[in-house]
Amino acid sequence: MRRRGRRAGSGARTCHPGGRRAGAGRRAAARRAGGLRLGLRSPRRHGVHVPAATVRAARAGRGSQGDQPEQGHEIHGQSALSKQGQHGGRLLRTAPQCADLTGVTENLLHSRPMARRPLLALLIALGVPLACSDDEAVGGATAPGTTAPPGSTSPPVDPVALVSPQVGTGGFGFNFGSSFVGAAWPQGLVKVGPDTVGPWGDVNFLHYSGYWSEDDRVRAFSHLHLHGTGATDYGVLGLMPLVGFDAARIPRDGHTSPFRKATEQASPGRYAVTLDRDQIDVELVASAHVAHHRYRFPDGAEPTVLVDLAHHLSGGTITEVDAASSGGVLRGRLHSVGGMSGGFGGYDVFFELRSNRAWLDAQTWAGAATPAAGDTVQLSWDGVDEKAQPPAGFALRFAPASGPLELQVALSLTGAAEAAANLAAEAPAFDHDGARQRAEGAWRPLVGAITVDDPAATNDDRRAVASALYHLYLMGTHIGDVDGSYRGLDGQVHQAEGFAYASDLSLWDTYRTLHPMLALVAPERDRDLVMSLHAMARQGGSFPRWPIATGEAGTMIGASADVVIADAYLKGITTFDAADAYARLRAAALDPVPPPGGRGGRDDAGEGYLQLGYVPATIGRSVSKTVEYALDDFALAGLARALGHDDDADALAARAQGWRKLFDPDRGFLRGHLADGTPGSPSFSSSAFSDDFAEATAWHTLFGPLHDVEGLTTLLGGPDALVAKLSEFFERGRAHYEEHPPDGTILGSGMRPHFWASNEPCMHTPYLFAQAGRPDLTQTWVRWVQRTFFRATPDGLPGNDDGGTMSAWYLFNALGFYPVAGTDLYFLGAPTFAKLTLHLPGGDFTVEAPGVSDARPYVRSVTLDGQPVTGWKLRHADLRAGSVLRFEMSETP
Repeated sequence: MRRRGRRAGSGARTCHPGGRRAGAGRRAAARRAGGLRLGLRSPRRHGVHVPAATVRAARAGRGSQGDQPEQGHEIHGQSALSKQGQHGGRLLRTAPQCADLTGVTENLLHSRPMARRPLLALLIALGVPLACSDDEAVGGATAPGTTAPPGSTSPPVDPVALVSPQVGTGGFGFNFGSSFVGAAWPQGLVKVGPDTVGPWGDVNFLHYSGYWSEDDRVRAFSHLHLHGTGATDYGVLGLMPLVGFDAARIPRDGHTSPFRKATEQASPGRYAVTLDRDQIDVELVASAHVAHHRYRFPDGAEPTVLVDLAHHLSGGTITEVDAASSGGVLRGRLHSVGGMSGGFGGYDVFFELRSNRAWLDAQTWAGAATPAAGDTVQLSWDGVDEKAQPPAGFALRFAPASGPLELQVALSLTGAAEAAANLAAEAPAFDHDGARQRAEGAWRPLVGAITVDDPAATNDDRRAVASALYHLYLMGTHIGDVDGSYRGLDGQVHQAEGFAYASDLSLWDTYRTLHPMLALVAPERDRDLVMSLHAMARQGGSFPRWPIATGEAGTMIGASADVVIADAYLKGITTFDAADAYARLRAAALDPVPPPGGRGGRDDAGEGYLQLGYVPATIGRSVSKTVEYALDDFALAGLARALGHDDDADALAARAQGWRKLFDPDRGFLRGHLADGTPGSPSFSSSAFSDDFAEATAWHTLFGPLHDVEGLTTLLGGPDALVAKLSEFFERGRAHYEEHPPDGTILGSGMRPHFWASNEPCMHTPYLFAQAGRPDLTQTWVRWVQRTFFRATPDGLPGNDDGGTMSAWYLFNALGFYPVAGTDLYFLGAPTFAKLTLHLPGGDFTVEAPGVSDARPYVRSVTLDGQPVTGWKLRHADLRAGSVLRFEMSETP
């Protein structure tokens, strides 16, 4: 998801610090820090040269060869493999021909929310190569402890061992997966991991989550991260172990360390690596609020831990710091303003750090001041002298010792006392190995929720499924404390009663697949997200579009919370105050006068949408907004009817067809219209990324009204016409991928005007064929998507995962059905594997497709518990424990 959105109710503004609810002091500090702007989203795939065999396989609809042994650096502590293996990918790590664009590209990225294509063209004009290489291979992680070899029908012993956290950490441009790598608890506040840098510097479009698979140096290990986003935030409170200390180690270059991929180990809840500069072994483990650090130093070394209080990811800044070291504890507060959180002025992070042995002294510095040392030292910094690198921090010096040095770092977004309480509750003693076991235990049922039982499935296939499940729980962050307290959108501290309060929700993405997947496999977690959104509406005045940390970033379009809440309620998640939630959603959608808190996600529509049923072309991205609001209305209509508000339901359902008014029968596409019904612009190109559309072309947006396939079919002239239009969309899309594969070149990394696997509005499009009477084409294209764009490797996602959205899409495709978000309906496709078992809260649900393969991709018939399924549709109630959904496969349509 590229971040081009505007804040609700803010006209054309981008996300600057000092938005609503930001204190005047923080606004001033943010202005001093340089007036951050929201960085543009990168073009999405990776800068690795895809070998010709892989491209040929993709063109044949097969993707990479899952049966071949993967070559590359192992992530789970096994030996490094050959430098140039069968997979043949080459890594952008130490290529001298790659320019370090840390300065020039950052200026481009943060000057204004410019379009991505001009940026890419400018990079070409500057002579910057977009794909560099050396002779080092890159590949996926081979999980240890996996007992099921290819061809076995037995599931692996431990699903945790199947997860490859580095899936999606590679790619370049619009194909970059942006996955988080590090130690995390499921939906935990703490996500502690390496913030890396490489041949491209630390430009933000390669470091949205802090890590790029082709980097070769660690800047620091920071404690908060997003996952899969197309904008940068977090990456705060950086720690770096060193041997010895002097003032030369304070600047970034003085403590950044190279590392080798062969030393990395990553699994759910744990990350480890060796820092080559000082030969220090680092192991990180996470609980929900505490990061557990373990450092092993060379014999006789003088250990030092540098605590960089001003550390942040590119595009953000720390504007205030208060910290003190006393009695063997380092505690403090910092205020961070990031690329997303700048929209509301930033957020406070409170921390408490302790170690398993006393430090000799703590040296501290602020700005350009000379480091001071002592048993008790304090630091207060207002962000004025940020050019010092790092401008504020501590160096904790320890005596040499034989055993490992361990630190525990507890966080809270609420207060200092809460950080201390989180530490006492989750880490009453130093028990690093126990913390790792507890983390693995928390992850095990989640990443094992779907079991692949297919004699043709490879370990790569099983890793892809387990890794996708893992990605579902890296956002929707539970930001509350162990006692349930949290800081709400109103800036006040509240108490979560009966649910875990969550933030970090990129709703324009996640409503499509993530929330429906959670409603299926983890409904209690989806309920927590719904109740969190409701709490935000009560405290902030309206439902958010993109909540992060303790505020609302307000980016992207649509009122996607409507869809998330309706989706949950209609699927039986009803243990929340649905009546009050609906009343607030209704007021924003239907009241002629905006509610006191505004219309939330509908603020961008203007009053024209209420009067016309579409967003007039005088408002930017009017066509995409109209389609989104139509889907929002349809979802809200379903919720209204379920709650007995039939009049509201009828009005909303009627307005949900307003998108049809934008159809131009002469062009065969949707286009912007003025309030008088005339076209907004005399020029039109169906393949242009114009201002009428959000991250899309007219091709992408034409198929957007998933809730109204009947209307789309009628407008185009019937089922055959819809099939023809879809076929052209996919054939031209495939041809573009074949001509410009995602190989790190300018065209291979850029935007695609027809089917574009990296872009959320395209996710559902293969399933429209079946609704138009051609299920065989749905089956063909879904299988092409699965085989071409998903694998258990760093480049194994087609684009930004967006909080698990892409991963959930892969899982639904594998299961053979796709959700119509905001309803209880699913469209059928064809499973990827012969048998999948969903371990639902009430028991197992089984999907069978005996003999499914590239040679047998077509579905002859579908039954549910032996009864025929018609219409290529299912209801959520059909996916019940104990039932069997069976697809009979065929070689021919």
